[in-house]
Amino acid sequence: MKSMIFVGQHKNFSGVRLGVRLAEVLAANGQEVLLAGVKGKLPGHVKQRTVTFAASAQAKSLAQLLQKEGVKKVISLACLPACEAAVLAKVPFVYCEPDHFKEDKAVKNKKALLKKAQKVVVIGTGDKPLDKKVYSANAVRTANPAVWVEHYNYDKPACFKKENNIVAAGKLAKSGGFDVLLKTWARLAPAHTTWHLTLVGDGTSKAALKKFIEKNKLGPSTEIVSADSDLYSLLRNADIYVSPAREAEGLDELLDAMASKLPVVATDVPGADELVANAVSGLLVNPGEEEPLTVALDELMVNWGKRVGMAIEASRQKERRPFEIFASFFEGE
Repeated sequence: MKSMIFVGQHKNFSGVRLGVRLAEVLAANGQEVLLAGVKGKLPGHVKQRTVTFAASAQAKSLAQLLQKEGVKKVISLACLPACEAAVLAKVPFVYCEPDHFKEDKAVKNKKALLKKAQKVVVIGTGDKPLDKKVYSANAVRTANPAVWVEHYNYDKPACFKKENNIVAAGKLAKSGGFDVLLKTWARLAPAHTTWHLTLVGDGTSKAALKKFIEKNKLGPSTEIVSADSDLYSLLRNADIYVSPAREAEGLDELLDAMASKLPVVATDVPGADELVANAVSGLLVNPGEEEPLTVALDELMVNWGKRVGMAIEASRQKERRPFEIFASFFEGE
């Protein structure tokens, strides 16, 4: 049975991270899978075949795409037009979104549309019942899964190799806190000449961050790569992951880094404390403050033993949030 996974792109949620991994898992389990997304939004490292469409594409044109490709099932990760297209094409669909999710533009017929889904999967860990104003009896809740990165040595953390690489990923905007990270790096880089920092992302602050790197002569030790880069390959060869956000964002990437056996330095924004046990699986610091971030990052850079110990503790997020459980909601039917 051929399935098509549509990945939605919203201000506060992107389905790409989950869609890419879900496509790999379903394909490994014998399903024929296509990954569909807006032009220019899908990463180039995807193993499965991809299909793109215009951001303004309507349900009718997407339904024609389903018929052309002979799709027998639709999986929609926060992409409601794909659900509408599935109804038009008379193809069964499963819908998924995070708990308390809000579309960039309100959708009037959402509840009626989701009633037609085989299943609605809501990502979240809350104890309260799902909102009946949005979901019907076909909705289930599951924890945000960890996207595990397979390492060359399965028994040892990535940082065991001593590559001296630091990775930070997220929205390159004020809320992302990357300006604070670069100020920290300007202080640390001269004393740690063998280390390298990679920022992964796009956003309104990108030009300003590049200008700061140039002004402070950080070019040899610092680079910024696009959000559609293969983050998981970067994590595979990293020693430390940093999440400098001023607000509750970037938690998906933080979770994935921990599941990939990386020690982390993260700001203590809402949700981070649910992932990071301070001084056990990583270090938590106050958001927006340069000095605590500098001290914490320096502490991990100079102490290899602490990095390895925290990495092992961090990797237990994989056991607590296995991707296989998440993928099981989209198999069969």
